[in-house]
Amino acid sequence: MYRKIIVCVAFILLLSSFGFHHSYVTGPFSPKTKSAEAASVTQYKTTANLNLRTSASTKGKIILTIPKGKTVQYISKSGTWYKVKYKTKTGYASSKYLTKVQAKLDIEKMKNLGKSEQVILVTNKTAASNKATIQAFEKTNGKWKRTYTLSGVIGKKGMTSSKKEGDMKTPTGKYTLGTAFYRSTVPTTKLSKKKITADSVWVDDSKSPLYNTWQSKSKTKGQWTSAENMNISQYDVGFVINYNTKRTPYKGSAIFFHVEGKSGYTAGCVATSKSNVNKILSWVKPAKNPVIIMTPEADIAKY
Repeated sequence: MYRKIIVCVAFILLLSSFGFHHSYVTGPFSPKTKSAEAASVTQYKTTANLNLRTSASTKGKIILTIPKGKTVQYISKSGTWYKVKYKTKTGYASSKYLTKVQAKLDIEKMKNLGKSEQVILVTNKTAASNKATIQAFEKTNGKWKRTYTLSGVIGKKGMTSSKKEGDMKTPTGKYTLGTAFYRSTVPTTKLSKKKITADSVWVDDSKSPLYNTWQSKSKTKGQWTSAENMNISQYDVGFVINYNTKRTPYKGSAIFFHVEGKSGYTAGCVATSKSNVNKILSWVKPAKNPVIIMTPEADIAKY
């Protein structure tokens, strides 16, 4: 019995030395655990009528013939043959008659960008998600290219097309970029810049004539009952998103692109790492009419 106990203890210690620790108990909470990312789907188009076979050879039985110009999903490779899926059928096809389909950039799905030649696209998987992907696109010589793909966060309760003050949601839509702000280090950017001080506030009182504006706390005392303190670490650097510029009461205020905090979400803004914010600020060129578009992935083509 004691020998068995000693062997079990030794085995556990051996596992621990390899870094397993208690991951079998903690599961996804283990610091070494990483969330799996879905592999991107590779597609090919047929350049001729093509036989789908049961094996990687002309001796394989023909399952069906795929017409020219149809798209198939690539699974794996076997010599000069590809294992592919066409509709509900899976089999092998000669790679000689397949050409790779280049996936469209998200920006190429948009039709209403006007004169904008720089776009910051902020998307989430579903409207309720507060995790976001931030892509920066630039048009040069008539062709769009993606400059950055960054991870970020948005409102705690996701996105909405009917933003309301205090709803913890990020407004969907296309907006121009406003003033860049900073607390200490002046960012490299061609946007107009303004320094945040201990006296800086953003008025979020819907009943105030100063609603949704940057103000001096000391100079506007008594003109509002509620305002957000701007002298915080999340606003070390960033820029104003020109949302609700008509300052419609209760429609939402203080929508910024800023530094991500520790909560994993915002109150309605878009946030990413400090280095990422600085990348975007230095990349922006006002002459290219930059805009920021915030939308769930399913609605990209609406813009």
